Amino acid sequence: MNSKKFFGNKYISVILALLCVILWGTAFPVIKSCYEMFGIPSYDYGSKVLFAGYRFFIAGIMVLLVGIISNKGFIYPKKRDIIPIGIMGFLQIFLQYLFSYIGLSNTTGTKTSVITALGSFLAVIVSPVFFKGDRLTVKKIIGCIVGFAGVIVINFQGIGGGFSFFGEGFVTLSTIAATGGNIYCKKISKGRNPMTVSAYHLVFGGTGLIILGTILGGALDVLCIRVILLLLYLGFISAVSFTLWTALLKYNPVSKILIFNLLIPIFGTIWSGILLGEEVINLYNIVSVALISVGIVLVNLQRSEKYKDEN
Repeated sequence: MNSKKFFGNKYISVILALLCVILWGTAFPVIKSCYEMFGIPSYDYGSKVLFAGYRFFIAGIMVLLVGIISNKGFIYPKKRDIIPIGIMGFLQIFLQYLFSYIGLSNTTGTKTSVITALGSFLAVIVSPVFFKGDRLTVKKIIGCIVGFAGVIVINFQGIGGGFSFFGEGFVTLSTIAATGGNIYCKKISKGRNPMTVSAYHLVFGGTGLIILGTILGGALDVLCIRVILLLLYLGFISAVSFTLWTALLKYNPVSKILIFNLLIPIFGTIWSGILLGEEVINLYNIVSVALISVGIVLVNLQRSEKYKDEN
């Protein structure tokens, strides 16, 4: 089975998309633990940005090493690929996580989850403008509304309060950058190796964050074995999830993949319960999972005609 048939298969694509959001969900409690180990206060933006840079740079190196082993030789982007991959790294890694890490420091995790979930809805609405094969249908719109309602339910008790530009505003900018990065990833994926794109966009974006974090005065003590292992784990989940995500976007409609992002706060909550001992089993979470699942099914329901892949 070639890559197009494998990643474009409607059952395999669902399983892999679920794997990605499950891995991303584990990042929430692990990052929280790392902040405590590093002793990073909420106002130390430089160290948080530096931490994000290390995470994604390590992830890029991991993907690069796997690519070298699987291809039995060094993989590198062609000259024509450097700028597109650089732009993707700027949008999907540098801007998204710069705004996200700072914004999360100035607002609640609840508001972050809700605002981020809007990105899935935005992608479904905007995607048909860029991709003729990814049509906007009533089922998709209803699916997004139902799925977003699920995110509202899981965060219902924490919604409220005012609006801060460096809080909710930055999280909104992060969501826009992420959506733009995903759409751009789809646009540039044609004729390019997903592993090469994934490796170098992580390295480029991570390097930019490391430079900015250093300029902002960030500093991290990475001599602790436990911290090193957690950083390697975060790098690993980013390497796996972004490589799979890039391939999924290449061979599937953008809307049918990005809708799975609605599950990230669900898995973040579940993993927080498992790893941090937080309470996760309640009526809100059960209803939320049900609504989001229905939303994903509605968005992924296909008509009889086959999706015309532009790749």
